[in-house]
Amino acid sequence: MGAGASAEYEATRSLLEAGEYDRLRRDALNRAQRYRLASRTEASVGGRLGALETLGWRVLADRRWTGSRRANADFILVGPGGVVVADVKAWRDLQVRNDSVFCGDECRDDEVTKLLSLTARVEDCVRELGLTRQAIRPMLVFAGRRASARAQQADLVGEANVATHVTRLGHRLSQEQVDTVCAVLERDFPPYDVTPVSQVRVSASRMVVARRRVAQPDALFDVQELTDSLLDTALAGPIESWMTFLHPDQLKLVSTSWNGPARVRGPAGTGKTVVGLHRAAYLAERSPRRVLFVTFVRTLPVVLGSLCERMSPPARANIHFTGLHKLALDLIESAGSRINLDGTRADTAFFRAWAAVGRGSALTRLDGRWAYWREEIDYVIKGRGLTDFDEYADLVRLGRRTPMRLEHREAMWDLYTEYERLLKHSGVHDFNDAIIRARDFVRSGEASHDFGSVVVDEVQDLNLVGVELLHAIAGDGPDRFLIIGDGQQSVYPGGFTLAEAGISVVGRATVLRSNYRNAAEVLELASRVVADDSFDDLEGGTSAGKRELDVRRTGGTTVTVRARTRRELEAALVTQIREAREVRGVDLGDMAVLGFKRSDSAHFRSVLADAGLPTIDLLEYDGVGSDRIKVGTFKRAKGLEFKYVLLPGLSEGLLEQWNGESEESHRERAERMRRELFVGMTRARDGLWLGYLEPPPVRA
Repeated sequence: MGAGASAEYEATRSLLEAGEYDRLRRDALNRAQRYRLASRTEASVGGRLGALETLGWRVLADRRWTGSRRANADFILVGPGGVVVADVKAWRDLQVRNDSVFCGDECRDDEVTKLLSLTARVEDCVRELGLTRQAIRPMLVFAGRRASARAQQADLVGEANVATHVTRLGHRLSQEQVDTVCAVLERDFPPYDVTPVSQVRVSASRMVVARRRVAQPDALFDVQELTDSLLDTALAGPIESWMTFLHPDQLKLVSTSWNGPARVRGPAGTGKTVVGLHRAAYLAERSPRRVLFVTFVRTLPVVLGSLCERMSPPARANIHFTGLHKLALDLIESAGSRINLDGTRADTAFFRAWAAVGRGSALTRLDGRWAYWREEIDYVIKGRGLTDFDEYADLVRLGRRTPMRLEHREAMWDLYTEYERLLKHSGVHDFNDAIIRARDFVRSGEASHDFGSVVVDEVQDLNLVGVELLHAIAGDGPDRFLIIGDGQQSVYPGGFTLAEAGISVVGRATVLRSNYRNAAEVLELASRVVADDSFDDLEGGTSAGKRELDVRRTGGTTVTVRARTRRELEAALVTQIREAREVRGVDLGDMAVLGFKRSDSAHFRSVLADAGLPTIDLLEYDGVGSDRIKVGTFKRAKGLEFKYVLLPGLSEGLLEQWNGESEESHRERAERMRRELFVGMTRARDGLWLGYLEPPPVRA
């Protein structure tokens, strides 16, 4: 070995060693950058997901796979919608091609495979709790972007919309079930346990403290950001999607447990119907017995059933949506009985009774119109199931303005008994007979049903015997009976209190005070109509027409048109519809033309058809979206919502008093019509158009 050879050897070895150290250093730096990026992106996504905790979700972050020392799950979410297994990625270019996932041109199906493997492990852990595969969702979350796709059974979601996506997974688990599932997953997927290196222990500790301090205000901000995002997304979709939107503030009502009959009430636009719909779905997904959802408007059950199908097909299969009268007929049939409903012959029986004992009686000195006294039978006497005059003699007639002394009540009872005699003689019945008979069959146990709970919407439009029927079905057990309605939106004569039906909701009544539907401009205009009219609200006493309300949206439009001729009004209606579609971007299927009477609906459908605008009658509407304008009456529109509502053919000024109509009867009818108009106006979410036909000039 020559001189200097050993030194040269050591120099070469040291250079090689230094090169290896450099490579290791570069590799370590690259890993550090990747992990630091992962830390930042996971922390950012974690801040977004933290907002979900206010909505009943639990967020398990950085969890180790069972039996693995290094592999981990970024997030496991447990909440009302089930279980979500989330893996965070910071890819610059996400693409989905033929169900494969690419980052740029590089196929990354292996990442999906790993996620599905982890999801399978999660499924194994919770199978003992009865959770199905459908309740567990694998999800790749892409940091710093917005995305919405699906590949190989995995959801591909952006950080910007991940929280919104999770909240749309429906309602599968109660809070108690969430806690149980979470406990199992925390046991089988413990936190990622890292032994800190001594020289970075202090800085790591400081990082954790700093991160927690920063995350708290971020999480609070993200709650509002999430809420706004949910609302904006719902507003942008078709009206059918909006009608199933449940604001996070209302979420707790869906899963609340009540130890007896409960009530949800509140002004128009506060989301009562959608709360009832989600509540029914929540109960249906958890009960072996069917949920009964009842409303007085006979066309609404079809629409609600369709909306529920969009929300949760399994729940829809366990809910029976029906109108009150159809329910009564079904129950009578289940009891092995029959009833002969014949509206025409029932009308004939009343007119004969009126001619025989009513027309010349003391009743005509109060109100000379037979229609008022027909309402007295339908909504007061038979609507309450009265069978004894003494009950009627002392009755407080809620909702009826015309005062009746004893002689008037005696005359009224004579008219009622003659009507009943003629019905029996003709062998026919009216709809109140059906409800009363069904109630009695349920009470006696002769009528069979398999309903475990009952939700009734628009309860203010039912009569007392209708509520007694539903109470007989539901009973007073926990979570058996939910009553939804608002007295200010009552459009039928008469009234009652829940106490008269033997129902107590003390301690179980919720008042909704936030209007999420109507833009402030729309609601302000509608509220003026009923601001001076007090109303009964089923719990005794009266409420003022002007109500305190938290209105969440602005930016609505209201237009008032006054036309001198019907043709001018019709032309203005067609012009407004075209402008709403072409300028404001409102789809025809999100508009409605409403009126007081069926004849108004038929007329304006003809007008729109002549203008080449497609329509659908609300009687035919089934809750499935289409590019056709919905046309119907205010009563048929109850429980529905539209982005843009047009009300042609209105009249300004005081309601004309009919011949023979008393002052009190006129006042009662005027208040009811104002409530009906208010219902029609508050169906409008974003825009309201009012078309008035000016009265002809008075000739000298």
